[in-house]
Amino acid sequence: MKADQRHATSRLISGYIIDNLRDPRFEVTPAFVMVEMHKLHGLDIGYHKTWRAIQHASALIRGTPKENYELLSSYLYMMKSKNPGTYTNIKIDDNNRFLYMFYAYGSSIAGWNHCRPVIAIDATFLKHQSIAHGIAKVYPESHHGICIYHLEQNLKRRKVKSEVIKLFQSAARVYMHKEFDLYMSDISKVDKKTFDYLMEEPPERWARSCSPRRIYDMLTTNIVESMNSVLLEARELPILRMMDFIQVKLQRWFYERRNEAEGTFYDVSCWVEEELKKNIDLAFTLNVFPVDSWCSRVEEQGVTFLMDLNKRTCDCFQFQFDELPCIHAIAAIDKRNIKKSNFCSDWYLKKSWLKTYERQIHPVGHKDSWIVPESVKSKIIKPPDFKVLPDYYLDFQKFRTFQKNMS
Repeated sequence: MKADQRHATSRLISGYIIDNLRDPRFEVTPAFVMVEMHKLHGLDIGYHKTWRAIQHASALIRGTPKENYELLSSYLYMMKSKNPGTYTNIKIDDNNRFLYMFYAYGSSIAGWNHCRPVIAIDATFLKHQSIAHGIAKVYPESHHGICIYHLEQNLKRRKVKSEVIKLFQSAARVYMHKEFDLYMSDISKVDKKTFDYLMEEPPERWARSCSPRRIYDMLTTNIVESMNSVLLEARELPILRMMDFIQVKLQRWFYERRNEAEGTFYDVSCWVEEELKKNIDLAFTLNVFPVDSWCSRVEEQGVTFLMDLNKRTCDCFQFQFDELPCIHAIAAIDKRNIKKSNFCSDWYLKKSWLKTYERQIHPVGHKDSWIVPESVKSKIIKPPDFKVLPDYYLDFQKFRTFQKNMS
């Protein structure tokens, strides 16, 4: 080995790559570092040494896991100080090792009061019994539904025919119970085995028309999947840097949504306005026969629906399920020349949209600026007691591909 290569320690190499790690345009893997060191400095560095260099540079930027967990109590104290109303809770074992943590910004807690009362949770998290027990304790009368997307994926894994899956999708989404019965009857005729499988779970948990609670348009947990995708790149970060990442995302979302709500000229949210517009053309084709100031008989393709604007109900059930005017209600509202927003739930109004995002989410600032009581500083938390596979093992396949490409 050349003398200059022996002196190229992992700590020395980390100095060359630290700027690359700070730059989000670069994916700094051992293979990347090996190519760069050879190209720029003529050094042939081994894979293990480059991996150690990356770990050292990462620790210089983000801190080691030990340093992160030691500061966790102080970080949460500052989070609550900067964001009034914030709730935090850490669980540790008998040796002060981190087990798990929950926190919610005060801004999110306040905003939740103006959101539709539906919570989407990744099924993975429900395996943690404390969360399942917590939901039952805080919301004892809540109804637990099932994501129809995941139920559909189960059907695909069972090699169920596409025509049967389409019948299932329709059965899950319709508003009228009699329509649900018709679709399920068709499934039973075509594929009795799949019908029996679906009925193993009570329809109250996955069919909109059977649900004892309003679930609005939230038949899937797509919103959770979207959040998981957003946080994917932060999962490998040390805990405080991951929390910084989440804070930056939430701060931006609150700011952008608040600006959007302040800038709209509608009485309802932009999404609701678009939903109502979609149904206006179809509503114009319906025949409306007023019964009194509030009630109307509305005909659609030879079928009669009784609609009551005062009670906000319709025989199609969509008005009361979604708490938004259905096409029959829109037709009756237009007949009377009154504002459609008057018949939308408060959840959908501009004022609720503004209230949801009216507060800000503030960063904790650099640790050198923190003012934390000694009683908090002294709460030293240790990292979790488990071994994390180093990136060497996770990137090994990439390295093999790199070797083949270089040969």
